[in-house]
Amino acid sequence: MRKLTEAAQAAKLMRAELKKAFPSVKFSVRSNNFAGGDSVHVNWTNGPTRDAVTEITDKYQYGHFDGMIDLYEYSNNIEGLPQAKYVLEQRTISDDVYEAKKAEIAEKFGIEDATDENQWMAAFNDWSNHVVYRELGKVEI
Repeated sequence: MRKLTEAAQAAKLMRAELKKAFPSVKFSVRSNNFAGGDSVHVNWTNGPTRDAVTEITDKYQYGHFDGMIDLYEYSNNIEGLPQAKYVLEQRTISDDVYEAKKAEIAEKFGIEDATDENQWMAAFNDWSNHVVYRELGKVEI
């Protein structure tokens, strides 16, 4: 039997923890090994916020890249816990949830035509998709 890499072991533990914390959400947790390190990618649709997921996954990343000094720093090494160099979390928002939130925001702020980006710019000084995704990022779906 083939031994799992450390990143694969971390992915397996993350998957179990996420399933326990958010039983109704389907997570894709995949490990990857590459020259100079490894990573784990966590993806899901709707469900918990990214912050809620990172509360679980952060301990599985053994450091961070500091762009100011162009160096990876091993700042979170936890003995006995499988970890990866990078843990990347990404939540996808389904089209129906996105459209419902866009309509809700448009109504609340008096945007008469939700497809008119000029009205969004006048109300928020930003594009509609930025406003909608920013608001959805704050809430569990």
